[in-house]
Amino acid sequence: MSIKGVSIIICCFNSEPLLAQTLNHIAAQNLDAGLNCEIILVDNASSDNTSETAKQVWDKNHHDKIKLTIVHETRSGLAYARQRGIKEAQYEYLVYCDDDNWLDKNYINDVVKLFDSYPKVAILGGTGTAAFENENTKPAWFDKYYQSYAIGPQAHGETMVNGVYGAGMAIRKSVLIQVIDMQPMFLHGRKQAELTSGEDSEICFRVRLAGYQILYSPKLIFTHFLTAKRLTWAYLLKLHVGLAKSFVVLNLYEQAAISEKTTLPAFYWLKKALYYVIIYLKYWPLQYTAYKKGEGTIEEIYHVTWKNIALNYFEYNFKTTSIYRKITVFRKNDN
Repeated sequence: MSIKGVSIIICCFNSEPLLAQTLNHIAAQNLDAGLNCEIILVDNASSDNTSETAKQVWDKNHHDKIKLTIVHETRSGLAYARQRGIKEAQYEYLVYCDDDNWLDKNYINDVVKLFDSYPKVAILGGTGTAAFENENTKPAWFDKYYQSYAIGPQAHGETMVNGVYGAGMAIRKSVLIQVIDMQPMFLHGRKQAELTSGEDSEICFRVRLAGYQILYSPKLIFTHFLTAKRLTWAYLLKLHVGLAKSFVVLNLYEQAAISEKTTLPAFYWLKKALYYVIIYLKYWPLQYTAYKKGEGTIEEIYHVTWKNIALNYFEYNFKTTSIYRKITVFRKNDN
């Protein structure tokens, strides 16, 4: 049984250049007296000095209230790294802090207060703000697509929502173990240079289907440090391709959330695939004309997204029936 307290899980792949600021912000946390807190840093098959750098930075902080534990996960992929972090965590409240996230000094205290105030809430999310490696590297299109980088508020005021960013997400360990143990995750998140995603949304769907709530609070503030290499149009397109590749599974969760049926309609996958093929072909000339005039157009994002969603429905094909059936097990009434 988990002990009350907070385990901050940092999953790292070649994070050496980023860790000093991330760990220094954790060291600066205003912790209430008696609050248990630890850092579980998961080195996910890094080829640089991630682990050594983390230890050196933390030793310089001389922090006696927060213990740093470094563990290694050889299986590449964010989902595997997080699973290792969950296994190692001592405390009931988990906070996912990316290697480029700087937590506000009251973040951990506020996580505890919010969970204590909302016993039915299993997941918390907050507001990300942007810090640029160099203000001159901020592209002209950034202010249109900032949410792709987990930046900005996720709702108006403190309220229940359907899902939150994975960055800065806080979750009750007991609930997370419950929904993971019922069925292995279908999505596995980023894997080294691959920008596949969606595992955070999958967790949110599972938690909601199991009867728990998700809360967004503007009290939870973190800064997302954005390096120049992540602020290119090519990188943004890769982000959206990664999201598109998770669409099929997340759409099946959405169907399970709004329908009481335990089976999909006949040839559901084919109908969806053909729908996205048709809109891709219908708008292709217009989109191509628009984005060839210059980068930063929403038409190019639509173009690559619809294409990859269609391809992935064809790739999953009849497997969607089996996945949907497994997803319905998470419904509260079916548990």
